[in-house]
Amino acid sequence: MVRMLLRRRLIRQFRKNEDGATAVELAMVLPVLLLVLIGIMELSIGMFINTVVEGSLREASRLGLTGQIQEGASNDQAIVDMLNEASLGLLDLTTGNVTSLVYENFASVGKGEEFTDIDGNGVRTETSVTAEDGTVYPNGEPWTEVNGNGVWDEDFGEAGLGTQGDIVLYTVTYNWNFLSGQVIPILKGTIPMSASIVVMNEPF
Repeated sequence: MVRMLLRRRLIRQFRKNEDGATAVELAMVLPVLLLVLIGIMELSIGMFINTVVEGSLREASRLGLTGQIQEGASNDQAIVDMLNEASLGLLDLTTGNVTSLVYENFASVGKGEEFTDIDGNGVRTETSVTAEDGTVYPNGEPWTEVNGNGVWDEDFGEAGLGTQGDIVLYTVTYNWNFLSGQVIPILKGTIPMSASIVVMNEPF
């Protein structure tokens, strides 16, 4: 009988004992807090990089806008160098990450010739396609010819920096790598990011 009473008393004391409860709670909450903090840091750095790229692209576009010729490097490479320098070493862009398309006017920026999306996949099919009424289009889905060159143009822009008075769209596309991927393998990955600006070349 005495032994049972002692056992019950020990069990009651054990239930009431809260020693180490804080450590257990911290162990449960800490991983979540760390993930949230790392996520905030990743988001902040990503936003910083994107803002820096947009700002430096605005400055770099002046090379083409004013017709300045760089010594010892092409204007494309000079633009890339300016972007890399502004990113504080966090980016390693190449000329392949930067594109410049020339347009006749602002209204045509980012636009192309319209087409009839017969198969409904959102992109123009260039191989033979059959409509619901049985009509066969052997040369792909029909499009509305605008510039008279005889081929479908997804985008009216032509690669280059243009000449005086031209409208130029500068675009930077790159993948931002998770910095935390080096520490926490489960977070390893990339985020596709881009920045663009449209300018009109000055007389030069």
